[in-house]
Amino acid sequence: MATAKKQGRPKSEEKNSLILDAASCLFLKDGFANTSMDTVAKASGVSKQTVYSHFDSKDSLFQAAITSKCRTYQLDAQQLVEASSGTMSFSECMKKVGAQFVRLLQDKEAVAMFRVIIAEAANNTHVANLFYQAGPQAYLATLSSVVEQYGHGKLSKDCAHELAFDFCSLLKGEFHTMMLCGLKAPMSEESIEKYVSRAVEKVELLFTHYTSQAD
Repeated sequence: MATAKKQGRPKSEEKNSLILDAASCLFLKDGFANTSMDTVAKASGVSKQTVYSHFDSKDSLFQAAITSKCRTYQLDAQQLVEASSGTMSFSECMKKVGAQFVRLLQDKEAVAMFRVIIAEAANNTHVANLFYQAGPQAYLATLSSVVEQYGHGKLSKDCAHELAFDFCSLLKGEFHTMMLCGLKAPMSEESIEKYVSRAVEKVELLFTHYTSQAD
């Protein structure tokens, strides 16, 4: 009797992952401008044609690498929406999302990527825009939708966006600036919990204020 062949990831998914991993390393090491689709193909062990079959341009590959890093910390659009569609309260959801956001902010690769973007931004605003659209802007837009969802019709899109923006600003604060400058060590899990809880308390006060005004 023939033994069933063990099912693994589809080849296309494996190649996609290889390409993303190789591209992420090259973007961090050489920067956006000095990374080409040719070098990504060589580093990932696939043909240039294969790279283009997965990503139609270096721009889309770069943004996919940013999105992939966010997904690692459950901060992509789908996972954020799923977090808010369960039984968690607003406070519980914000604590979960906030903790993951802080973990991303202090991730070594994420910090390195921020530094790469800052270094290139002066001469290449295009790469800064790509990073902002795929990372901060996409995350903020989705978090705004999550906050609005918790408002149950009592929050306008503008108010939800303001609350999401304030929450991210509280979490980044001086901590993120010091991380980028190499002046701050990553927080422990216990410190993250306390840090995020303080930010959630402040945003929850605003959330309650805005939603009560609608009654």
